[in-house]
Amino acid sequence: MLKTLKKYSEKRLIIYLVVFYTFIALVEFLRGFYFLYSGPQRVTDDLVGLVMVSFMDWALVLIYMCSVSLLTKYLLLKRVAWIKIIPLHIVLSIIQSYLVGFIPPLLLDYSMINANFAFLDKVTHTFLFNVTTNILLYSSMTLIIYAYFYLQQIKDQEIRNKVLENSLIKFKLKTLESQLNPHFLFNTLNSISSLIPNNPDAAQDMVADISFLLRKFLSIDDKNFITVREELEILDYYTNILKQRFQEDLVITKQVEEALLHKQIPRLLIQPIIENSIKHGFSQKNKKLRIHLSIAKNEDSIELSVENNGKKLPKYPIYSNSGIGIINIKERLQALYHGKSDFHFENMASGVRTVITIPYS
Repeated sequence: MLKTLKKYSEKRLIIYLVVFYTFIALVEFLRGFYFLYSGPQRVTDDLVGLVMVSFMDWALVLIYMCSVSLLTKYLLLKRVAWIKIIPLHIVLSIIQSYLVGFIPPLLLDYSMINANFAFLDKVTHTFLFNVTTNILLYSSMTLIIYAYFYLQQIKDQEIRNKVLENSLIKFKLKTLESQLNPHFLFNTLNSISSLIPNNPDAAQDMVADISFLLRKFLSIDDKNFITVREELEILDYYTNILKQRFQEDLVITKQVEEALLHKQIPRLLIQPIIENSIKHGFSQKNKKLRIHLSIAKNEDSIELSVENNGKKLPKYPIYSNSGIGIINIKERLQALYHGKSDFHFENMASGVRTVITIPYS
């Protein structure tokens, strides 16, 4: 029994009902006090009885309506059809009105009711006299009950939607990064393979660097965001791998505001941009590539910029919208910031600039 009450009771709803009906009962008592005890047509001389009637009415109605709230939650959870619920509430409102009608004849003798009337006749008289008001009060309190459960249902649905949205975002990010990491690993292993015959020491260094990166990837596997400092640490090992492959043909420099080192940014955000710059920056005419990374605060956003002196973008670039790394970045930014970020390419006087803008906070 206690488990059932705990399952279907709502403390906050009970408080709402108590506050609402306490106000109504107080107004009703003041009205009764004037018309029945102190008005020009006094009906009763028993003030104590009048107070007791009001108190018992207040207690009975609240106990009854709290029971109705339990029943209502049960009906909603069982998904009972409205065609069955509405007649039930009509019957319950009449029963409540009749029960309340028992209270005055028990405690008071009104001059308007013949003292020779039988007790049940007095109850019926009181019931009929107040039935409309009692049914309206029952309806008002029932509306409060249903409004409470309806708003609670909306709130619960919003919470479920938020949890589902976060789960979908995490799943989407995992899916995207499951494409990104093997792609990066495949390219690195190809580089190691090409170095083994001619430069085994360099290949060994690359294996050490890729081992660190893989451990780092595992350590941040459950994070959507990491600090700029952590991202740069990963980038250092990645660029070490690149330098083993390209030697003096590749120069990578960085300029990062120190105050931003503790800020959180999406993990593995910069590496695909560097990779994309190398992939499209080298050409027959440009065999020495310089890449410059800058991270700076711009008003209320963080701007990550990667510039290279490679070949410029064609008028209608294709690669900026293709390739696993670039597509992943765009989709990850959309999933994390919902349109509040920016990612674009632009030609410079000598080379190409890639810009990512994300909210500062």
